[in-house]
Parts: sequence; structure tokens; C-alpha cells
Amino acid sequence: MTYLRHSKWLRFVISVIVLTLLLSAYRIFTVEGEARTPKFVLMRLEDIGPGGQYTSLEELGKLRTVLEYLRDQKVAYHMAVIPRWINLPPDGSRYDVPLDQEGNPYAAAFRKVLQQASDSGAVIGMHGYTHQVGSVRRDDGHHESGIGNEFQVEDAEETMKASYAEQRIKAGLAIFERAGLKPQFWEAPHYRTTAEQDGVFRSYFGLNYQAEVQSHNNAEAVFYWNQRNSVYGSSTLGAAYVPTPYDYIPSNKDEKMIVDRVGQSNHVASFFYHPFLEFKYLTPVLDPGGEPVMRDGLPEYRYPEQNKSVLQKLIAGLRAKGYAFRSIHDYVPFTPAQSVKLLPGGKTNVFLEDADGDGQADTVQWNATNGEISVIPGRYKGLRNEAQPAPVRWGQAGYANGAAAAVSGKDTEGPCSFWTANPGGRLDRYVSDGREFHLAQSWKIEAKAWSSLYTLPLSNGEVIVAGLTKDKLQLYGWRIRGKELKPIKPYKLRSEMNQELQIRMEDGPALFASKNGASGGIQLQPDTVDMTWQLTRVDLGLPNEDGLIRLGDFNGDGREDALRWDPKTMRCTVYSRDEDREWRLLSTFGPWGTPGKGVNLMVRDADGNGKADLVLIDRSGGNLDFALSYQSK
Repeated sequence: MTYLRHSKWLRFVISVIVLTLLLSAYRIFTVEGEARTPKFVLMRLEDIGPGGQYTSLEELGKLRTVLEYLRDQKVAYHMAVIPRWINLPPDGSRYDVPLDQEGNPYAAAFRKVLQQASDSGAVIGMHGYTHQVGSVRRDDGHHESGIGNEFQVEDAEETMKASYAEQRIKAGLAIFERAGLKPQFWEAPHYRTTAEQDGVFRSYFGLNYQAEVQSHNNAEAVFYWNQRNSVYGSSTLGAAYVPTPYDYIPSNKDEKMIVDRVGQSNHVASFFYHPFLEFKYLTPVLDPGGEPVMRDGLPEYRYPEQNKSVLQKLIAGLRAKGYAFRSIHDYVPFTPAQSVKLLPGGKTNVFLEDADGDGQADTVQWNATNGEISVIPGRYKGLRNEAQPAPVRWGQAGYANGAAAAVSGKDTEGPCSFWTANPGGRLDRYVSDGREFHLAQSWKIEAKAWSSLYTLPLSNGEVIVAGLTKDKLQLYGWRIRGKELKPIKPYKLRSEMNQELQIRMEDGPALFASKNGASGGIQLQPDTVDMTWQLTRVDLGLPNEDGLIRLGDFNGDGREDALRWDPKTMRCTVYSRDEDREWRLLSTFGPWGTPGKGVNLMVRDADGNGKADLVLIDRSGGNLDFALSYQSK
């Protein structure tokens, strides 16, 4: 202790160590502690459709007022929409209005209200087809939409069948399509379905805004169904189920049903609310002459200035407790979607890029046996169980042991390029014309056997092609400007590069590699002035936890986000980066997929919406499985 008191240098070193530990603890608390338990709620507006409490233009105007109030309050919300409304009144008449009904101004106005809500950020889901059963009035009320059961009705045997469920979901989806709307989740009326019918629904929807009622009816949080859906339509992988443990607010209760419960359990704070309960608090907007003010054929209404309605007090009460309204697409950060079947045999190199120029990523395969290049056009904007196109031969590129390939995106040469590095000393570029790859340029390079090839796009339209040698000890590079090739001085690594290299675009294109569980890694960036590779160590500031780092802009805000994928558990932890470049835990995802040799997770924007998606490649099973991001910015 005497020595410590007299040694200024040692005291300085100890102070630095203590300060570093404190900063690390703060960072871990910010990312792992506070952000591990984000305070949020999920709210679904229930039983919305062209009838019932929304039958008149006046009621539709009130519904629009509620939705616009939520928009103005920046409240994330979801709408469970019934696409066809049926009722059989006592007088023997029949009410039957689908959303896509032509020549009906009311139906057209309803479609516009829903479209405007969707455009402003609301998430629309499908809540059954008619949410009722039959064409005859019943004493139990099940003939009326929004009140009746649609599936598993005890005295209607056909409602128990999977074929009945598939007919209903197809009919409802057809109405949505003709109405110009795309539902993004499924919710069964009153959660009443058979196990076989649930198999139908998750074949069509990877996201279900309800509990998995067969085995996990009392789930506290999201449940991931981690099996293949192979009976109804094309095979797909998995589905997510988001429960509503907080139930709903009945007409004789108030916001305290929800506000007083948050934070009292481990249940996700998810609930639903019927927006017509707000109508009694709304007042009409009148012009100076006392006449109703109209907009788009609907009367205008306004909320009271003070928080008087249940929804107003609910929003204020939850925010006072520090809770934010969150989108289901941030709670379930990726929606299990389509699958692509790879060519049989396993001796193919697989790439993803928009080869045909339609904005969606296509599956490009290079056969190591015969050198054939084939393309499966990507189709990710339709139903998840729709059959994907068959592979089409697009060209030929001779393969030899020690060759490697890569793809690059749109530039001045074409929508996509396919690159090969031949061990005999040749770099070839094949350019897509939207239907085939044609050999465009060929350059002489140093004869080497290659492990892998990468392409790094530059902002001026040029491309850096990088090649890792077969022994994984040297990184080569070539700057491509039109037909001109200029080599980059090879970089000699101290040891084998056994970690996967991934392309990183933030702060200029680079190749990034990290070890399992690390908070950062190394980065190799091309210096296009000195024509050298610059190696730097990068600390991303992520928590040290099991899993491999994957980088991408998952929410389309232009900032790099990150996830940690654990190939043993097949789970992901997703982090978003805020305006101050600080990491915030967004959510977790999975398990999704089965661990095994030949299984890997890639990050690509598959559907072209500007948000990076997940692509799980399973070479042994011969599948590419996609989970799409619809995260909010």
C-alpha cells in the first residue's frame, strides 16, 4: 500500500482500468440491462369491417377520426379486418357487403379509410373471412359477422375441416387483393380452430396475431412454431404467434384494465380494443352555417381537447408509466415467409442478387459439376405458400477445382454481374441482360486457387472484386472501371481467415470478420488511392454473448443495424442503431430452423423494400428459407 501511494504511474494505470470497467459496465447496462426489458405495449383494433358498428358513412367517418387520432399521437397500432360482413336480421333480409364490392360508395370509402391508415403505418391483418357461419339466422348469434364463430362450430360439421378453412382463407385473401390491401397477419375469429386448420393458416401467414391455441394457449410471449409447413401449398419454414395476454377492455370498463396491469407480470403487454367504443366521445365538425364538414364523402369528427375517452386516457396512462406503443413488426422483427428449393446434388454455389432487374433478389446457382449458371426468379411479395418459379439456365462458366464466384448488383454494365476467378489465372465477368448472363470481359490475373470471391461496390459505379486464396492466408483485390482492371496489392494475413467474411457498407465498403461471441472484429478496407488493403480492428460495442454477428439495415433508416445469430439455438438477438449511433435492443427472433452442418444465415434485402431480410441456407435439406423485415424506422 505504501508503494501504491508513492507510485503516481501505478495509480494512473489503476485509474484507467477502473474507468474502463465502469464505461464497459455502463455500456452493458444500456444494451443488456435497460434495453433487455423495453417497456412497450401492442394494441390491436378488433373486428373492423364493412358492417356492424361501422355500417353507415357517419360511423365510418368516426372510425377514420379514431385512426387519424392514433396517427397524430404517433401510436403504433394494428387492425384486425373482416373482409366480408354478413348479417341476417329478424325481418328476413340479408346484409352482405365485401370490401371489394363494386358500385358501392360505402365500400369504396371503407377501402380508402383502410388504405390511408396503412399508408400512415397501421398494420392490417385478416380476421377470418366473414367471422360468422352459414346463411340462416341462428338463435345463438353465430350468423352475424363479428359476433359468430367461423370455425369449429359444434353443430356445423363442415367448419371442422381443413378444406373449409382453406376455402375461407382463399376467399378472404381474394377480396383483400381486389381491394388493393395486403394483410400481414392472421387472427382466427375467437381463436377457435382445429389443429389441422391452424396448419392451413400458417401455410398462408408466417405471422399470427394470436396464441398458438393447440399447445401454447397461455403463452406469456411470442411463440415460434419451428417446423416446416408442407401440406398446403409450397413448403415453408416456421411461423410466429403473438398472444394477447391482457385480453381487451369491455364496454363497461375503462383504461385501468390495461394501465394497472402493465409491469405486474412477465406477460407481453398485448391487448385488443374495439374502436367503436370511442364514438360516443366524438363530436361533429360543423361549418359556419351549422352544416357537417365533409371530406372524401365522410363527415368529419373531433376528439375532446381533454383526455376523456378510454383511448385518450389509455394512451396518456401508459405513456406516464414509460410505455411506448410498438409495432408487431418490431416485436417479431422478421416474418417467416417464402422458401426456395435449391437444385439437387449439393455441388452448387448459391448467391442472391437481383439478376432480372425487377427489384427482388433472385437465387443464382453455379453448378460445380458442369459449370451451368441457373437463376430462380425471386417472388416475395405474394402469398408465402405460392410456388416459386422453376430454375432457368442463364449461362455457362467453366468450373475447375480452386475456382470461386461472386455476384454484384446493378451498375452501368447491367442489372447484375456474375464473376468467376479461375485458378488458371483469369477473372471473368458475365453481365445480365435480364434473361441471361453473357461473358462481357476477361482479365489475366495471378494464377491462384481461391477459397471465396467478393464484390464491393464503390459510390462512383466502380467495383472492387476481392479474392481470398485457398489457403486463406492472402487477400487479393482488383479495381474494375469499365473494361479496365487495376490490381490491389495482396494482403498477407498472420493466420488463416477461418471466420466468414461479410460485406460491410458503412463508412465505405469493406470486408468484416468476427469470432463467435465477440463484440467486434477485423475489417479489411480497400484504399483506392494507394491500391492497398487497410486492416483495422473494429469494436462495434455489442454485448459479448454467444452467436455470430450479422450486419444490415433492417429498418431502412440508412443506419447499420446488427443481430447476433446463435447457430446452436437458431435464435437471433436484434439490435437497432439510433440517431446517436447507440445500440438499442429491438427484440429476439426464433428459434427458426434446425442446427446442422451446411446451415448458415445470410442477410439480404430479398423483397426490395429497402430493409435487410434473413435468408437461411440449409444445404443438406436443399432449402433457402426467407424471413422478411417490415420493421419501423
